[in-house]
Amino acid sequence: MKKFLLMIIAYFFAFALSAQDLDAIVALINKQKWVESKTAIDKFLADSKNQDKSEAWYFKGKIYHAYSYEKSISNAEIYDLRLKAFEAFKKTQELDTKDLRLKLETYRPYLDLYFGYFDLGAAQFNDKQYMDAYNSFQKAEEIKNFILSKKYEYEGVKLHVLDTALVLNSAIAAGLAKNESLAIPLYRRLVDANVTGPTYQEVYETLVEHYYKNNDEANLVPLVEKAKKFYPDDPYWNDLEIEKLRKTGDKVALMNKYNELLTVHPNSFTLSYNYSVELFNSIYGKDATTKNANENKELLTKTLKVAIANDKGIDATVLMANHLYNMASDISAEISTLKGTSPEAVKKKADLNTKYHKTMDEFIVYGEIASAWFDAQPTLKASQKGNYKGLLSNLSEVYTVKKDLKKASAADAKKNAL
Repeated sequence: MKKFLLMIIAYFFAFALSAQDLDAIVALINKQKWVESKTAIDKFLADSKNQDKSEAWYFKGKIYHAYSYEKSISNAEIYDLRLKAFEAFKKTQELDTKDLRLKLETYRPYLDLYFGYFDLGAAQFNDKQYMDAYNSFQKAEEIKNFILSKKYEYEGVKLHVLDTALVLNSAIAAGLAKNESLAIPLYRRLVDANVTGPTYQEVYETLVEHYYKNNDEANLVPLVEKAKKFYPDDPYWNDLEIEKLRKTGDKVALMNKYNELLTVHPNSFTLSYNYSVELFNSIYGKDATTKNANENKELLTKTLKVAIANDKGIDATVLMANHLYNMASDISAEISTLKGTSPEAVKKKADLNTKYHKTMDEFIVYGEIASAWFDAQPTLKASQKGNYKGLLSNLSEVYTVKKDLKKASAADAKKNAL
């Protein structure tokens, strides 16, 4: 009988001690002493007798979540603290069949954890901790899905099954972490949901690039068709068609494709400039042929004028100057081959000479426009300096031929200054 009485006394003593411990922890919480309260709740729950106390797990969740906002702790600690807070709140509900504590707060702690992980992911992303950012965004996704599964609702906040911003952030973070196996399925979720808008244009481009790189025609073709419907003015789709043809080596098909696309997009700088580069190389490059040379020169001039009209820089103007310089050189070479004194020969030589000087005059116009642009730049890249030096050499030569030695000398001086 005495033994039984002692056991009962011991039981009530332990219960009283337990209640005192929780009261002390609550006092620490009220004073916002998170380090001390964390130590206290960890010690309390380390005792197996306290493992089934729902209020203890609730306090753990509150303490760990609050402590995660301390400025002195690392991002890794923040992630871990919020994870354990999430687990503690779920444990609270598991043990408390009436679900009083979290229900009283309208389950707000879960929403706070969702926002907390989202913000942590953003901070890690800004710190270039891309894989960590991905993990935080994914944890926010997990908590959001938990909230939706429980049908919890919050005033002024609407959560969605497809949180497009969260999925996009996760995909970008995984991509920057060089983990395509994680990034691509996330991009695919957005595309399969037909998400559109300026923010998501790059999603389609990224997926198209991935499928093209991996020769995945089964996914590539339907995706491009969908992307072109949503973003018909995106030049990327045209670039892709051009690149696919360039890889085949079929020059005729490539040129025809440029003509076809320019009919649809007559004011596209990218198309007109790239087509001009292709034409320039076919006329003056190492693999140039004389076939249709004159027609192609006229076509190049026409195409470059379109490019120049839509160019925000100077590249198209420089290419036009180089084209006209080379064309003048070709005319000069043709003149030098003419022999004889017949009226026909004399007339042809005179006509070519007129064309030669006219072409040089046109070259000077574009050359001076480009020169003025280069002079106006505060600094020039190495490639720009190289282009400018070449242009000034050509200007000096043409001015010398035109017997304008003052301007030829000015061009030389600029070139030497570079």
